[in-house]
Amino acid sequence: MALSVRVVGVGDAFTARYYNACLLIEADDTRVLVDAPPALARALRDLGDRGGPALGLDDIDHVLITHLHGDHVGGLEQLLFWRRFVTRRRCALHAIPDVLAGLWSERLRGGMEVLMDGDGAKHPLALNDYADVRPLPADPRAPFALGALTVEWRPTVHHIPTSALRFSFRGATFGYSADTAYDPSLIAWLGEADLIVHETNLGVHTPIDRLAALDHSLRDRMRLIHYPDWHDLDASPLASAREGDRYDL
Repeated sequence: MALSVRVVGVGDAFTARYYNACLLIEADDTRVLVDAPPALARALRDLGDRGGPALGLDDIDHVLITHLHGDHVGGLEQLLFWRRFVTRRRCALHAIPDVLAGLWSERLRGGMEVLMDGDGAKHPLALNDYADVRPLPADPRAPFALGALTVEWRPTVHHIPTSALRFSFRGATFGYSADTAYDPSLIAWLGEADLIVHETNLGVHTPIDRLAALDHSLRDRMRLIHYPDWHDLDASPLASAREGDRYDL
């Protein structure tokens, strides 16, 4: 089996047209969801209308959160509640330590800390009650195994702690920028991959013209994601990822 990348969503935080940026990485029997945006169950289901197969919340055994902005983590409560109450199958939850430090207290605690049982008694819970929490190595230079995959990370230039990622399997490598301002050192790191999915947007994100000015050897291996609704896919100077795309490396 190849290293496979499926595009679940491509939109930015303000999209009214797409699902928020989200990727599914597969190799052998390992399946990793990169970020868990709002409307996650629908986005996974709709993969079936875009070349399929459709997936459900119970088909995801590993979730890797790049950072805590709502468009990247807003569907995690849905996923964890489903796995606890409906199928009772815990998933593994991965993130760098700086992201995990705020995931419960700043994102999930308000709606998930207290559950009431059938007798009306309330019980306090923590993140470890919902998922197997697995921090990424604190040292970004340390590759680690995630099932059949080898994963590396490095920080990006963003408002809050964020991790770019590289996934490797049997000699093939995929790189994902996650959210970041334009960063030549990050692009050089990603440039070691066979395929690169790189964000582009306004503000503290990467301008498309900076990516368009890169050498063609990089541009030819790059696909855009996290773009605004007005981004013209057909006229884009770089190829744009589309929801349902699948790349086999």
